[in-house]
Amino acid sequence: MNEEILRPTRTKLAYVNQPLNSLTPDFMVKSAWVSTAIAPILTVAPLGLFMTIFQTTVNLLLGATVGFGLHFMLIALSTKISSALSTLFED
Repeated sequence: MNEEILRPTRTKLAYVNQPLNSLTPDFMVKSAWVSTAIAPILTVAPLGLFMTIFQTTVNLLLGATVGFGLHFMLIALSTKISSALSTLFED
């Protein structure tokens, strides 16, 4: 048999964006702070609204629906929230 057919081929990966080794420490720290700040925004607000509605109306479905809706509305706006937070952490 032909040995070229049996030999596995290697795929070469090309980076579309910057490779990880060219990222500056300032960029890494800034992205860590933005990620840390956006996490409570996306979770605490909907959870607090859910708990408030559930405790005041004793309606689990209403609280879950409103909290779920707010959570996904915030996810839809997360790029704008992230951009606003990034401007806060600039030098």
